Amino acid sequence: MFVMYNSENYCVVEFANRHGIELVDKTTGRAGFLEGELELKIRASMADFAAGEPNLEQVDEFLGNYDSLLTNSVALH
Repeated sequence: MFVMYNSENYCVVEFANRHGIELVDKTTGRAGFLEGELELKIRASMADFAAGEPNLEQVDEFLGNYDSLLTNSVALH
């Protein structure tokens, strides 16, 4: 498990052994595991952000475009 991005609103975690990423919306307590072409698109966009100098609001706004895919409730163990 590798945390690719973490802000007050979102967290993106890479699961190399599962070939996907988990996107968590901290404000709503919702998460989704993304894989395949969508995962690759988000991963490429995150790499583009890392190459530049974006602010947290820009990255959070981008991740907010995927809120409708976050269908799992986050539960603390």
